[in-house]
Amino acid sequence: MLVAVVFTILFGSLQPTPPDSLSLEYCYSQIESEYPLARQIDLQQQITDLNKRIANTASYPQLNFGVSASYQSEVAELQFPSNMPFSGPDLSKDQYKATMEVSQSIYNGGAVGIKKKLKDIEGQAQQKSTQIQLHKIKEQVNEVYFGILLAQQQLQIVGTMLESLRAQLKSVHSKVKNGVLLADQQHILEAELVKAQQDSAEINSNIQSGYEVLGELIDEQVSSGTSLALPDYQVPADQQDSLVQLRPEFSLYKTNRRALDYQKELAQTNKWPSLSAFGTAAYGRPGFNVFENDLHPYYIVGLQVKWNLWGAKNAAIQQKVFSMQQKNIQQEERAFERQLRASLIKIRQRMESLQDQITRDQQIIDLRQKVVKSVSSQMKNGAATATEYITELNKATQARLSMQMHKTELIRAKVDYHTTLGLSNN
Repeated sequence: MLVAVVFTILFGSLQPTPPDSLSLEYCYSQIESEYPLARQIDLQQQITDLNKRIANTASYPQLNFGVSASYQSEVAELQFPSNMPFSGPDLSKDQYKATMEVSQSIYNGGAVGIKKKLKDIEGQAQQKSTQIQLHKIKEQVNEVYFGILLAQQQLQIVGTMLESLRAQLKSVHSKVKNGVLLADQQHILEAELVKAQQDSAEINSNIQSGYEVLGELIDEQVSSGTSLALPDYQVPADQQDSLVQLRPEFSLYKTNRRALDYQKELAQTNKWPSLSAFGTAAYGRPGFNVFENDLHPYYIVGLQVKWNLWGAKNAAIQQKVFSMQQKNIQQEERAFERQLRASLIKIRQRMESLQDQITRDQQIIDLRQKVVKSVSSQMKNGAATATEYITELNKATQARLSMQMHKTELIRAKVDYHTTLGLSNN
């Protein structure tokens, strides 16, 4: 028992604990290493290597073994006149044969090498598709991550509103009690207070669910008390073509076009004849000499040329089809790039709008601070109540929180810009 306690003390502390803070870059790294789709990339590479090995076996000698036994109702007979001193051989109706067939391709237009390249490029396409899906998961992480941050800031604003409503309600309650105000005024404030409390509860619920979703995405236990760091991203000055091409979709388009190039090369091999060597070794009866009725070994070796004329004719048609498919991919790529550039323009406009709002937020804060200073002076002279001072102070606080929200939204827009471009970091 004592050993168990000591073991727990010494090694229990080594168990991983949830981090106190998270960064967006850390969430990205967890997606790339721990998300199930990320582990598919290694599996896909292994599958590609195995497929290439299978394709390479076409260049090896092909061996086939076979055994057969049969019985037939009649066999060939040689008819001689009855007065002849000899007769034809007596052939058995039961036949047996064990064979080993060997064939070796000598020339096939390089089809085996092309098929290996095709398997390799198909594997790359699968990996690119997985990277595209991971990119979409990162977009989902952005949504959840900044959703939590903005909800936390909204909660602060609602908190200042609750504080202001409680102060006003306390003042109004006293005036209603003394007959200065009607009870309706108190009821109005109480209804607003309940509404603000509802908003606070809903925001808290959204924050909690946001942390749970984030933890599920990065495969970690993330508590609602975990601090989320604001990233610092710089937006590129312009949209150069080399920068736009960083999205994994463009790599997939390029890979698919290369795969079709190999398909065209493979179709080209069908235009030419193939040459191969073959041989068969067998044991049984009858052999190539049908009159040999005893079990015996026999063999045959040779060369053969095959030329599929219809295949040669269809090869040109197949190549045209593959070229048309490449053009389709090119059109899809252009459409995607156009949509991408439109999204980048929209995000830039959002950043400019938020920057303008932040500038105006600062003006509002400065004005609110002047009001707070004025009410503070009036309260000291008895011209304003403490409730009025708290109300103006909360308005100034809400203005600062509003500016902070706009700053967070601006950072979110910058992150969206990077993600849309396909940039992995700042």
